[in-house]
Amino acid sequence: APVINKDLAAKVKSLTKAQLTDIFTAKVTNWKQVGGPDEPIVLITRPATSGTRALFQEFALGGAKEATNKSLETDDSGTLLQSVKDNKGAIGYVALSYLVNNKDVATVAIDGVEPTLDNTYNGKYPVWGYEHMYTKGEATGAVKAFLDFILSADYGKEIEKQGYGVTAKMQVKR
Repeated sequence: APVINKDLAAKVKSLTKAQLTDIFTAKVTNWKQVGGPDEPIVLITRPATSGTRALFQEFALGGAKEATNKSLETDDSGTLLQSVKDNKGAIGYVALSYLVNNKDVATVAIDGVEPTLDNTYNGKYPVWGYEHMYTKGEATGAVKAFLDFILSADYGKEIEKQGYGVTAKMQVKR
């Protein structure tokens, strides 16, 4: 989910994919260019090795490459959130799980669609990805019991409380 400094939240509630791409590729460098205040944009990005960055680039930016030479980069989501909080014109992105109980930053909708689990489940929100677990051959014994637990409805409820989606609830596929 794109996150912004709370000072921007009164004017910047939603960005189009094109605006988001222009911001992260540094074609747009001031918030007034996208309906916000006259404030320079401060990009906070993730390193090239980040899975969050790969998903964000592919599904939020349509494959466009971020202007990393014009951004602050961190490999830690907690540090990214703190940097967005501390820099008045800042924008970055994190997994939805980092927004559970977080009141320090504001989220930005993409094309009017809020970044929520329900919107990922129904396919309205475009930025999401699967996590994977692999076994060598068919799982048996303790490994099978563990995987059965991870795939259970009870565990699913707990994982959603932490901001993660449950694959079985997805109404769309990639």
